[in-house]
Formats: sequence, structure tokens, C-alpha cells
Amino acid sequence: MIEEIHNQAPVQKASNLIQINHKLVSVEALLKTCYWFSRDFVCDITQDGLGQSIVDLKPKPGCRMALGDAREQFTAQAMDFALRERVTAKTSEVRDLLLAKAFSESGVLEEQPQGVFGDTLEEVKPDGMFKILSNS
Repeated sequence: MIEEIHNQAPVQKASNLIQINHKLVSVEALLKTCYWFSRDFVCDITQDGLGQSIVDLKPKPGCRMALGDAREQFTAQAMDFALRERVTAKTSEVRDLLLAKAFSESGVLEEQPQGVFGDTLEEVKPDGMFKILSNS
């Protein structure tokens, strides 16, 4: 019985190689994508030394998603995470300003944050829908 098992060729699972360029998708975005696919797939990542990673997407037992569909969804999800990172980086100053202003006006903070919290758009169009008052 043991000899028969050793003489059998190993069963190869289907897999799908996906090449990721790190000029477009960061390592963090790639890892987030792999995490989201980890319920149905094993994601083996190797780096090629040229600023790219190669993901070997292998379905787990019970996975019902076709590999072609998984490849498309993986690529779309990776691009989505990469775009979210870029939007967060570009809007972090505005977010921090809004949070600082909100907390300073609510009385939660003991001291006013440093800086001027005026809205340059409000100065140009004072009858706008939103208004951030200056503390200067």
C-alpha cells in the first residue's frame, strides 16, 4: 500500500501567476489584496528583483471561483487598494485639518491647535453651503 502511494504522480493543483508592478501597486496594497483572497486562495508571493512581485494564486479546496475570474478580481482589488492609498495620502492634510477644527470647536481639546483654520474658498465665496471659520 505504501509503495502505491509513492509511485503515484503528485496531483498538481491549478494556479494562476499574476505579475504586479510596484510602481503602480505598493507591497502593502498587494498584501491587503492577498489577505482578502486568503479565504479561497493561497497566495505565494515572490519578488523578481526588478520592482515587481509575482503572485501564484492557488485555489483552496472548496473554492468555486474560476481562476480567470480570480485573476481579474485580484488585479482589480490590488488597483483599488493602491488607489485608496494614494487618495489617503493626498487628502490626509485636509482630513487632519477638519478633525482638528471639529475637536477644537467642540471643547474636547484643552488648547486650540496651532495654525489658521480658515477656508480660502469661503473667503472667495462667503455665501457657500459650508463654512469653516478662521481662528485668526
